[in-house]
Amino acid sequence: MKQFHPAGLYIDMAGTSATMQPQVCRVHQVLHGRLRADTRVYVDVTRRLESCKQEEFEQTYQAAASARLAFLKAREALKAHIAVHKCER
Repeated sequence: MKQFHPAGLYIDMAGTSATMQPQVCRVHQVLHGRLRADTRVYVDVTRRLESCKQEEFEQTYQAAASARLAFLKAREALKAHIAVHKCER
Protein backbone atom coordinates (compact mmCIF):
# COMPACT_ATOMS: atom_id res chain seq x y z
CA MET A 1 0.00 0.00 0.00
CA LYS A 2 1.39 3.39 -0.95
CA GLN A 3 0.69 6.45 1.12
CA PHE A 4 1.25 10.05 0.21
CA HIS A 5 3.91 11.60 2.37
CA PRO A 6 3.85 15.29 3.43
CA ALA A 7 7.19 15.85 1.71
CA GLY A 8 5.50 15.09 -1.61
CA LEU A 9 6.92 11.58 -1.84
CA TYR A 10 5.08 8.32 -2.08
CA ILE A 11 6.26 5.70 0.33
CA ASP A 12 5.61 2.01 0.09
CA MET A 13 4.18 0.90 3.42
CA ALA A 14 4.25 -2.77 2.43
CA GLY A 15 6.90 -4.79 4.14
CA THR A 16 7.01 -2.75 7.32
CA SER A 17 5.74 -5.50 9.62
CA ALA A 18 7.61 -6.37 12.79
CA THR A 19 8.42 -9.85 11.47
CA MET A 20 10.70 -8.49 8.77
CA GLN A 21 14.28 -7.53 9.41
CA PRO A 22 14.74 -3.78 9.66
CA GLN A 23 15.79 -2.28 6.37
CA VAL A 24 17.35 1.03 5.62
CA CYS A 25 14.53 3.42 4.81
CA ARG A 26 15.43 5.19 1.57
CA VAL A 27 12.91 7.97 2.10
CA HIS A 28 14.37 8.65 5.55
CA GLN A 29 17.84 8.80 4.02
CA VAL A 30 16.70 11.28 1.37
CA LEU A 31 14.88 13.49 3.88
CA HIS A 32 17.79 13.37 6.32
CA GLY A 33 20.21 14.30 3.53
CA ARG A 34 17.96 17.19 2.52
CA LEU A 35 17.86 18.41 6.12
CA ARG A 36 21.64 18.26 6.41
CA ALA A 37 22.11 20.14 3.14
CA ASP A 38 19.55 22.81 4.07
CA THR A 39 21.18 23.19 7.49
CA ARG A 40 24.57 23.80 5.89
CA VAL A 41 23.15 26.40 3.52
CA TYR A 42 21.36 28.17 6.38
CA VAL A 43 24.49 28.25 8.56
CA ASP A 44 26.65 29.49 5.68
CA VAL A 45 24.34 32.31 4.66
CA THR A 46 23.79 33.50 8.24
CA ARG A 47 27.55 33.65 8.70
CA ARG A 48 27.77 35.83 5.58
CA LEU A 49 25.42 38.34 7.21
CA GLU A 50 28.17 39.30 9.65
CA SER A 51 30.69 40.21 7.00
CA CYS A 52 28.64 41.40 4.03
CA LYS A 53 28.85 44.94 2.80
CA GLN A 54 26.01 47.28 3.62
CA GLU A 55 24.78 47.34 0.03
CA GLU A 56 24.67 43.50 0.00
CA PHE A 57 22.89 43.15 3.34
CA GLU A 58 19.30 43.11 2.07
CA GLN A 59 20.03 40.46 -0.56
CA THR A 60 21.99 38.35 1.94
CA TYR A 61 19.24 38.76 4.52
CA GLN A 62 16.63 37.56 2.01
CA ALA A 63 18.82 34.56 1.20
CA ALA A 64 19.06 33.79 4.93
CA ALA A 65 15.29 34.04 5.30
CA SER A 66 14.76 31.66 2.36
CA ALA A 67 17.36 29.25 3.71
CA ARG A 68 15.63 29.28 7.09
CA LEU A 69 12.29 28.37 5.52
CA ALA A 70 13.89 25.54 3.54
CA PHE A 71 15.55 24.24 6.73
CA LEU A 72 12.27 24.35 8.67
CA LYS A 73 10.41 22.61 5.85
CA ALA A 74 13.05 19.87 5.64
CA ARG A 75 12.98 19.38 9.41
CA GLU A 76 9.19 19.06 9.45
CA ALA A 77 9.20 16.65 6.50
CA LEU A 78 11.66 14.35 8.29
CA LYS A 79 9.72 14.60 11.55
CA ALA A 80 6.44 13.76 9.76
CA HIS A 81 8.03 10.83 7.96
CA ILE A 82 9.35 9.38 11.21
CA ALA A 83 5.92 9.78 12.85
CA VAL A 84 4.16 7.98 9.98
CA HIS A 85 6.74 5.38 9.04
CA LYS A 86 8.21 4.77 12.52
CA CYS A 87 11.70 4.42 11.11
CA GLU A 88 14.93 5.65 12.55
CA ARG A 89 16.82 5.24 9.26
